[in-house]
Amino acid sequence: MTQRIPRKRKGVAEPVPPPTPVITPYQKIAAQLSTAINDTVAQIPGYNDDLSTIARNLRRRVPPGFVGMTMAAVDASPELQGVNQLDTNDCRDDMQFSQAFQPMTDLFLSVARRMGLLIRVRDVRSGRSALAIYNIAKRVSMNPNNTHLVVHVENLRAFLRHKNAGQQAKPPAPAPSAKGGATT
Repeated sequence: MTQRIPRKRKGVAEPVPPPTPVITPYQKIAAQLSTAINDTVAQIPGYNDDLSTIARNLRRRVPPGFVGMTMAAVDASPELQGVNQLDTNDCRDDMQFSQAFQPMTDLFLSVARRMGLLIRVRDVRSGRSALAIYNIAKRVSMNPNNTHLVVHVENLRAFLRHKNAGQQAKPPAPAPSAKGGATT
């Protein structure tokens, strides 16, 4: 009796497990910052309130100094207190809120601008290097000994063409012709 040896099927690859995602140090920092910001802003009264009914072009009608002077007038006048048009406690709370959080808003905007600039600087730096390698690869792939680079060069060329196709400048509109009224 002969023993049968199982044959391997040709053309059937064993399933490859999906690669484990790599978490970069930058992603860790961003996650820590995001968590800290979210945990902190959750403590701000009214931060999670529904503000969808408030107009987007909401503008301050008067300067804070005017509100402060009005509060002082109301505090000093029983007649103005009697009309119940301004709650000085609410106004003080609103002004304290603004004074406390305006510097934070300025800081967040400054950080956002700075991070945007850092991202652009790094994108430009790596983009320049990638274009330099692409140009070198085009020249090197012309050598018959380096035909393995041709596929990479073609893929890169196709990618650049695809990305630039949507960015092509539209042809200028024809200039309007002069009609009537011209004298010689």
